[in-house]
Amino acid sequence: MTETPLLRRAGIEIDEYFTGTRRSFDIPLRYMGSAFTRAVWKAVAEIPYGETRSYGQIALAAGYFRAARAVGTAMRECPIAIFIPCHRVIHADGSLGGFGDPALKRDLLALEGISLRRR
Repeated sequence: MTETPLLRRAGIEIDEYFTGTRRSFDIPLRYMGSAFTRAVWKAVAEIPYGETRSYGQIALAAGYFRAARAVGTAMRECPIAIFIPCHRVIHADGSLGGFGDPALKRDLLALEGISLRRR
């Protein structure tokens, strides 16, 4: 893959995120997918660093009140899960949830200072 200015900038932003000097990303994102998927990703992208939201809260923010389970499906389809911080979405009871690799999700939350209870 050829490195472009956008890819170079994305790499810098990711490095800054992992070293703790960046809390939000500035690269432009274009959401590709169904209207539902785009709405979910936009709602997830708005979760501030160091905070979490439940699947139900994301469904509501996306305008789909009864779609909490479908939120998980939309997040599994996310090709840029660091830039769209799917790791910040957890179950309503405060447990981890089902995004990707649970250890990775827990590590990303810990990086942001979030500690969750184990089930």
